[in-house]
Amino acid sequence: MVESVKHARTGAGVTYDCRVCGTAGGATDVVLDLGAQPSAKDWPLPNDHSEELSWLAMWCCPHCGLAQLATDAPPAPEVIGVEPEALVAEASRLSAELVTEGLIGPGSSVTEFSSPHGGSWLPPLTALGLQATEGRAEVVIDSLGLMHEPDQASAVRERVAAVAPGGVLAVFFHSLGSIVAKRQWNDLRHGHYAYYSLTTLSSVFARSGMVAVDVLSSDLYGQSLLLVLRHGDDPRAGERSELLSTLLEVERQAGLNDPAVIREALSGMVVQTAGALRSYLVQAHRCGLVVYGYGAASRALTVFTRAGVGPELLPAIVDASPAKQGRVTPGSRIPIVPPSDMVRDQPHEILVLLPDLVPELVETYPELVGRFVAYDPGSPQVLHPDARVDRFDRSIAAQAALHDIVPGGAHTYARGSDQYPADKPSVLVRGRGALVWDLDNNCYVEYGSGLRSVTLGHTEPRVDAAVRKAIGDGINFSRPTARELRVAETFLELIPGAEMVKFAKNGSDVTTAAIKLARAATGKDKIAICDQSLFSVDDWFIAHTAMDAGIPAAVQREGIRFPFNDIAALERIFAEHHEELAAVIIQPATPTEEPAPGYLESIRGLCDRHDVVLIFDEIVTGFRWSPAGVQGLVGVVPDLACWAKGIGNGYPIAALTGKASVMDLGGLRTERRRVFSVSTTYGPETVGLAALEAVMKIYREEDPIGRMRNAGQQLKTRIDEVVTAADLREFVGVEGNPACLIYWTRDHLGIPSQSLRTVLMSELMSRGVLGQSLVTSTSHDCPMLIDHTVAAFEGAMTVYRRAVEDGEDTVLTGPPVAPALRAFAEPRRIIPGTRG
Repeated sequence: MVESVKHARTGAGVTYDCRVCGTAGGATDVVLDLGAQPSAKDWPLPNDHSEELSWLAMWCCPHCGLAQLATDAPPAPEVIGVEPEALVAEASRLSAELVTEGLIGPGSSVTEFSSPHGGSWLPPLTALGLQATEGRAEVVIDSLGLMHEPDQASAVRERVAAVAPGGVLAVFFHSLGSIVAKRQWNDLRHGHYAYYSLTTLSSVFARSGMVAVDVLSSDLYGQSLLLVLRHGDDPRAGERSELLSTLLEVERQAGLNDPAVIREALSGMVVQTAGALRSYLVQAHRCGLVVYGYGAASRALTVFTRAGVGPELLPAIVDASPAKQGRVTPGSRIPIVPPSDMVRDQPHEILVLLPDLVPELVETYPELVGRFVAYDPGSPQVLHPDARVDRFDRSIAAQAALHDIVPGGAHTYARGSDQYPADKPSVLVRGRGALVWDLDNNCYVEYGSGLRSVTLGHTEPRVDAAVRKAIGDGINFSRPTARELRVAETFLELIPGAEMVKFAKNGSDVTTAAIKLARAATGKDKIAICDQSLFSVDDWFIAHTAMDAGIPAAVQREGIRFPFNDIAALERIFAEHHEELAAVIIQPATPTEEPAPGYLESIRGLCDRHDVVLIFDEIVTGFRWSPAGVQGLVGVVPDLACWAKGIGNGYPIAALTGKASVMDLGGLRTERRRVFSVSTTYGPETVGLAALEAVMKIYREEDPIGRMRNAGQQLKTRIDEVVTAADLREFVGVEGNPACLIYWTRDHLGIPSQSLRTVLMSELMSRGVLGQSLVTSTSHDCPMLIDHTVAAFEGAMTVYRRAVEDGEDTVLTGPPVAPALRAFAEPRRIIPGTRG
C-alpha cells in the first residue's frame, strides 16, 4: 500500500491490496463507506486541534473474502482504556469452558497476543493451572488483538509460529456475522484493520497450516466467537466440533461470503441510525434534559461524526479510563470525564454507548438507575425494541418493602401490585414522553400514563417550564392569587354553558362536591348513579361497590344504579323516585361506548322536568374526547361537570364547573343555607394551576387529541391484523375510543378472563410494553413506539395461544390479576412474612 494512499480523505481513485492474500481491490469491492473519519487511537487534549481525518471504508477481498479497511489511518499513540467487567467475565467463563471441553488443560504453557486496548486472559488461565510463558506455548490466546494488525498475513504467521507442536491457538473476535445481522456498522473504525467471519478466519489460518476444530460462543458485542485451531499435522486436527460445523453452515446460508449481502445490511443503516441518535439528542435538548454519554469507546466515534453530534448536544462522555479523562473525542471533541462527574452532575439521562455495560452500571451506580439508556447503532432507534425485560430483583424487593409500610403496597388501588403480574412488580423511577424506567433499569412504552391523566407525555417541556416558573414565585398563599382569576376565566371559556368554577386536587373532591350541591339545590337525597367505573372514593359511591366495608348501610340506600345507554331504565327510576331524586351522575361516554343518539338529550329532559341536577363526570373524557369533553361534542349542557386527569398532564388539579344558580350555593351571594362544596388547602396552589394554564395553551395552539387519536387508530388497526393473523380474534382484541383504547381477553365461553389478561400483560411487559390499557398520549404518536408496541403484541401471541389451547396454568407463574375494587384480598392476598 503506497504512502499517498494510506492517508487518503476520500476513496476517489484509490486502489488497495488484500492484507492477507495480496489481491487488488477497487471501488466496486467497497461494502461500507463512512467518508473522512478521525483516528480511533487519537484522543486529543482539549487544546490540541491537529487531529487528521482519513477515509474510512470496508472492502471485501474477492479472492479470500476478508472484510478489511481500505486504507490506514495516520499513526497515533494508543490510549489504553479500562477493560469492561463484561469482557473480564467472558474471559473467565470462556477460559473455564476451554478446560471443561478438554481443549486445554492445567499444566500447559500459555502465551497471549492481547488487544492494545488493554485486558488479559492470562489471570483466569493461570488460575486454572496453566503456566504463563513468553516463548512458544502449548496454548496461544489472541483476544481481540489480530484485528489491530495492519499486515494481517504477517500477524497470522506470527501467531501460528507461537503454537508449540500439539498445541492450540484460540482467537477471540467480534463476529462479522453479528456485525451484519445486527447492522453494527459503527464497528468499523481506524485501527481495526480486519473483520472476520468464522468461514474467512478459518480459511486465513488454513493458509498457514492451522485447522479450525472447535468454537465457543459469547453474547459480547452481540456475538463474539472463540475459534480454536490446531496444526494441520496434529492427529486431532480432523475432529471438527458439531457447533463449528453448524455455525459455518449458518454463515453460508446467511450469505456472509457475498459482499452484496454485507453492503445491503450495513450501508443502509448508517443514515437511519445516525439520524435517530441526533433526533433523540435534539429532542432531549429541546426538553431541557441534560444527557451524558457513557463509554468513550472507539466504536462511538463514527456514530458521533455521522450524526453531527458535539458537546452542544452531548456535553460529556463518562469513561473509567484515567488515560482518556481530560481529553476529548476525536472529531466530535466531546469532553471525557470521570464517573465521579456523572454522580455529581446527575444528568437526566445517560446514553450507554456499549449496551453490554448496562447491567454493570446498574449494579455500580444504584442511585442512577432509571437514567441509563442503551444505544444500539444497529437499530433505527435509541432503545432496544427486541430486548426482553427479565430483571425485576430491585422492584421485587421494593414492592415487598412497600407492602410492609403502605397498605396494599401502593397509594392508589389501581396502581397496586395485584393489578399486574405477580412476578413483574415494576417499581418505576422516572419517565420521559411515553417511556418509563423501573428500578432494574427496564424501559417500557407506558400506556394509560398517570391513570390516564398524562395526555402530553411525561416531562412535557412547556408544562414543566411553566410549573418551575410558578414555583419560583411561591406556591401557596393566604389569599387568592391573580393566577386563580386568570386560569378560571380561561378554563370557563373552554366549557360551553359553564358559568363558575372551583379548583381542587382530585376527581373525588369535585364529584362529591357536586353531589352535595345537587342535594342542597333540590332538597332531595337520592342519587341515580350510572353503572360505570369509579366516580369517587367517598361513601356515596363506594357504598355501591364490592369494597363497601366500613360504610353504613343507610348510605347505600341513597344511591340507585342504572345501565349506560338504557334510557328506559332511567325513566323507570324517575317514575318511582323523582320526588326524592337529587341528581343523575354519569360519564357521558366510556372508553368502549359512545352515547346513543338522543340519549344524553333525553336525560337532560328528564332532569329538567323533575327538578333533578344533571352531573357529567368528564374526568376521563375531558381533554381526550374534546377540550370540553363529551358535552363539547354533543351540545348537551349539564348543570355541573367534573374535571381532572388530563387537564393538568399529570399534575394534581381538578375542577368543578357549572351553572351559577347551583355553584353559588357554596359562595357568598346566596340567601340559602351555604353548602361546604369545595374548600381545600391545596386546591388553588400555583403548581397545578400553572400546569393547567400551560396545557390549555397547548390545546389552543395544537391538536393533541388528534395526535392521541392517530396513535390509537394505528395501534388498533395493526394489532387487529396481528390478532387475526394469529387466529385469536375470539380471545383477545382492542376496542374503544382511539384516544382511550382498551384491550380485552376472553376465554372459550366468551367470558372476560383475568388469567388470560395476566398472560398477555406479562408477555407485553417482557417485551417492553407496560399498561392496563392502550390509552395514549401525544408522545405515543411516534412510528417507533407504535412499531415497538405492535411487535410486542405479535411476540406475545405465541405464548397467549398456548395459554388458550393448553390452559392458563401452563403459562402463569403466579396468581392472576384481580379487580381493584373487590371485597377480599384473594386471589392476591399476601401472607404476612412473604414477598408481595
